[in-house]
Amino acid sequence: MTITNRRRFLQIIAATTGLTLTSHLYGCSEQNNSISTGNNQTLNRISIGGSPIVITILMAYLAKQSQLQEAVKEIDFRIWKNHDQLRADAVSGTLQVSATPTSLAANLYQKGVGIKLLNVLVWGILYVFSTNKNVNTWQDLKGKTILVPFRGGLPSQLFTFLAKANNLNPQTDIKIEYTSDFAQAVQLLLAGKGDIALLSEPAGTGAEIRGKQQNLQVRRILNLQEEWGRVTKRKPRIPQAGTLALTSLIDQHPEVIQVIQTELKSAVDWVKQNPDDASELGAENLGLKAPIVKNSLQYTPLEMVSAAEAKEELEFWFERLIEQNPKFLGGKLPDDGFYYS
Repeated sequence: MTITNRRRFLQIIAATTGLTLTSHLYGCSEQNNSISTGNNQTLNRISIGGSPIVITILMAYLAKQSQLQEAVKEIDFRIWKNHDQLRADAVSGTLQVSATPTSLAANLYQKGVGIKLLNVLVWGILYVFSTNKNVNTWQDLKGKTILVPFRGGLPSQLFTFLAKANNLNPQTDIKIEYTSDFAQAVQLLLAGKGDIALLSEPAGTGAEIRGKQQNLQVRRILNLQEEWGRVTKRKPRIPQAGTLALTSLIDQHPEVIQVIQTELKSAVDWVKQNPDDASELGAENLGLKAPIVKNSLQYTPLEMVSAAEAKEELEFWFERLIEQNPKFLGGKLPDDGFYYS
């Protein structure tokens, strides 16, 4: 570790934990790059993951370009393919820190998995797209078929909530065809097997770009974040995704968690200030072309807010999801232990 990097790392620790830069801290061995906690345990390796969506650019920055590299000797960065893999890795403890839908994190916590939500990073990336030039409003959806990924999942629950708020009965006024994921919804939309689809980013941008290549106009007709704000009379944003961490990691290595929080805020700033570099990092890790990632960033509201600070917005969000599915989260909100502070 260079003197400059060591000094910056220790400054982060001082800023986030209240420690002073004493000779005791500078006396750490140069041969051990991991943080030492009060019980003399050290963290030599950390496993960080994310799904193949835009939020994972922040996790890739954390793993590959941040000062976390100065705090932990080895960082294992992985992309998980689906929510089932995340659940399995979180339960087994093989994935210690991960990007996650906030609703999924809450569900894991309610089922007794030892995790906490660290923060919210993404504030809504769901949109309704159409290849039908006559479909532009909620009322235009009446009598139509819409492709919706993940039966019973967050996208369908939000869509159902907003449809009802716009005087549509999702069971009688609209025909919903569920797809296994966003990729399948895009595939069916471009194949003409549906002309309306609910998509997230970067799938939505991918559909627009691939549509142009096929001389097919794919239009973004409804911004569900704006619709959420209009219906609820709140800010037009949804605390959709953030970062979870194993409780064991939080308890045993609190300094590492503080660095993660600080560096994820830096990651958000870096993405906003360096969209070209961020797009290249995304392309490298998401299996997408850089132009798709860059365009998708325009529709991805990023802001790092700690879970404790976002608690009120998260609880309001969870309450609306419980209204749509009374069995969600066991029918009750997570207690204070869910929110890292």
